[in-house]
Amino acid sequence: MPIKLKFAEVTRSTSTTARQRSPRDVIVGALSEQIALAQATMRGETFTVSRLVYKKGEKGKVTKNVVPRAWWFETDGKFFGEVRFGNGAVDLSGKNLTAFECGTALSDVIAIFEKLRDAVGAGEFDAQIVQAREKATRKAAA
Repeated sequence: MPIKLKFAEVTRSTSTTARQRSPRDVIVGALSEQIALAQATMRGETFTVSRLVYKKGEKGKVTKNVVPRAWWFETDGKFFGEVRFGNGAVDLSGKNLTAFECGTALSDVIAIFEKLRDAVGAGEFDAQIVQAREKATRKAAA
């Protein structure tokens, strides 16, 4: 008995879409990392995260533990912070100002970053994050 098939003019996509995190999820994750880094710094410990990096002489990427770069700095006895996306700082103010005052102690930085993580997760800074992502993409393409 012959099989009857119904044919269609549809082609299957050859590439699969990779599961990518949204820019908001990237920043929320990075803020959690920064909070853990600040807590470890307060305790006098070293905080590391696993990253996939290319290593000379080896094929493909290898896992390496690295200390993340802090998003806060101290100037004149006060701590300031900034949110970064890619290689640049995100302008959360909308006024071309990227640094914000956190307080006089590292615990103040942790408190501010926790509030900021919640705000970013709620979508309060989506427009600024999209703008920072476009800026980072333009630099990479240029």
